[in-house]
Amino acid sequence: MNTRHLLSTVLVIVVATSHIAGASSPVTLAQGGKAICTIVLPADAIEFEQLAARELAEHIEKIVGDRPALTHEPAPGTNIYIGRSPKIDRLLNDVDFDALGTDGIVIRTVGSDLVLSGGRPRGVLFSIYTFLQDVVGVRWWTSDETHIPAKPSLVAPPLNVIYRPPFDLRKFITGDLDAGSPHPLRLRHNGHVYKVDVGDHTILKLLPPKEHFLEHPDWYMYAPPVDPDPSEYPEYRYDGTLELVKKTPPPEIVEMAKKTRRLPYEACLSSPGALEAVTQAVLRKIETDYPKWQYPPKLVLVTQNNGSWTCKCDACLTTKKREGSNSALWVEFANAIAERVVQDYPDVLIAIMAFLDNEKPPAHLKLHPNVLAYSCPVVSNRKLPLTEVEQGNWVAKWSDLAQYMLVWDHVPNFHYPLEPHPNHFVVPKNLRFYAKHGVNGLMLEGKSGRASEFGKMRAYVWCQLMWNPQQDERKLIIDFLHAYYGNAGPYLLQWIDLQHQAAHQAEDFVLTGYTPTTKDWLKLEDLNTAMILFDRALQEVKGNTKLEHRVRRARLSVEVVWLKRYAELRATANERGLPFLGPDDPIAELDRIAQDEFVLQWFQFQQYLAKVRNLLATSVHVRTGQQ
Repeated sequence: MNTRHLLSTVLVIVVATSHIAGASSPVTLAQGGKAICTIVLPADAIEFEQLAARELAEHIEKIVGDRPALTHEPAPGTNIYIGRSPKIDRLLNDVDFDALGTDGIVIRTVGSDLVLSGGRPRGVLFSIYTFLQDVVGVRWWTSDETHIPAKPSLVAPPLNVIYRPPFDLRKFITGDLDAGSPHPLRLRHNGHVYKVDVGDHTILKLLPPKEHFLEHPDWYMYAPPVDPDPSEYPEYRYDGTLELVKKTPPPEIVEMAKKTRRLPYEACLSSPGALEAVTQAVLRKIETDYPKWQYPPKLVLVTQNNGSWTCKCDACLTTKKREGSNSALWVEFANAIAERVVQDYPDVLIAIMAFLDNEKPPAHLKLHPNVLAYSCPVVSNRKLPLTEVEQGNWVAKWSDLAQYMLVWDHVPNFHYPLEPHPNHFVVPKNLRFYAKHGVNGLMLEGKSGRASEFGKMRAYVWCQLMWNPQQDERKLIIDFLHAYYGNAGPYLLQWIDLQHQAAHQAEDFVLTGYTPTTKDWLKLEDLNTAMILFDRALQEVKGNTKLEHRVRRARLSVEVVWLKRYAELRATANERGLPFLGPDDPIAELDRIAQDEFVLQWFQFQQYLAKVRNLLATSVHVRTGQQ
């Protein structure tokens, strides 16, 4: 682990106790339903700090029943100092604010006052949310479910918290973290306000084929007549890619591709001309964007196209053979760009993506100090944590090779997000793995609107763990299930546990982000048990319309499995004399689900619906269950 990562590890320290040597006495903020504190915000506070003051005032009003005054100058009595000012710097004269980065927090009681501060631009805001959650007891479970305790008297115990989260970037792409809602920030999620599109594939934007391919086809990937390592996917082979090229105007591009066997879908990273052209494009981008980069990260992505296209010219193949991975080409390419960039912009990083063919790190090359590795461990068995698969060794090796590292982790079933996906306890283990290896930032890609299985729970639990991965994920899950589903929560936990047990009992089953069916791991008995558990869950919340609706939403993930596998499950039940707790009339059930406003929020649902209808149509007498 390099020194940059060691520094981060030292900084990720939480000190919060009522028995700290030298700590002040408890600080009373409200008494008898009246706020007796003043929120002091510097007049030059930045936008996030102004938001922090408003959020604190509004939440205290909801908790106590009275809104504290918000001023720019301290008042007699208790003051809550927010942000950065000479006064706050004096009160926190031992704090290294630079070491807090963009999101680190300080929460400290000093005499009869409370100080809520942190790094810029978001640390002060996150100190407010941390105080409200960990000290006061507020919970922002979902965008539509919050717990705000009623406390006519509000007292802060002696506090001394200095904390920088291990991940500077914390992004989870999922429906319950929509950018237009205050909910993501309250969970201390910052991905939607990050100033860099960390999921972008940029190489063809930096080296646009329409501008360069006809004059410099040698800047682009070569496909030899005899492919030494043919892709198993037709779209990445020469003929399949040429069909894609035919859709790209002008037609001369197609003729040049046929003549040279060069294809404008990836760069030739051994080409000096391509290197120079991309370097100049990067410098132009930096010149344009640099004035906007007030805070880190100052980052330019030089990342592969979204797929498995690779150049197979002799020079590229030689480097790949020497280093044991195609990623070596990207490391050499980015190192050369970084060497030029640091001459004028020593604080700008160049990011490469360790994705698909580039996921395995090079055997010997190290990354330039200003090259960031962006690891995407997408091909591993997702039912297992990275500590148990080869891809975990690759992530650890990238961490050793790079001063800075991000991870882009794919966490749903991208094709069928509504169906059970047993990684609820795996992702938390991976988050701790990333923290241990000094990963600087995370993007968890979930997508699929609000339709993903237990999507709201995943958003809450995984955001909490991205902020502090050392928390107990099982406790977080239990707390969420109780808060969001009431007395039905324990039955839903049993269903989640059953999923994980079933996936592990199916030893040959490999969970991927594109697993087409649950047939390989969920048995008829498991699905029968799931229906019994959901029936009991619904009985527990009977009469509570809101909770009944939520439980039924969760049950959709089981119901669609019955429909997709209807004929097979019916046959199994008949052959083995087992109960069949799926729907008696699958067509009617599918029609009912099709009207559900929840799944209609999933933009791919109509395609999914058509696929399930087609599966049912191929079954004989599905309405009666006869095979």
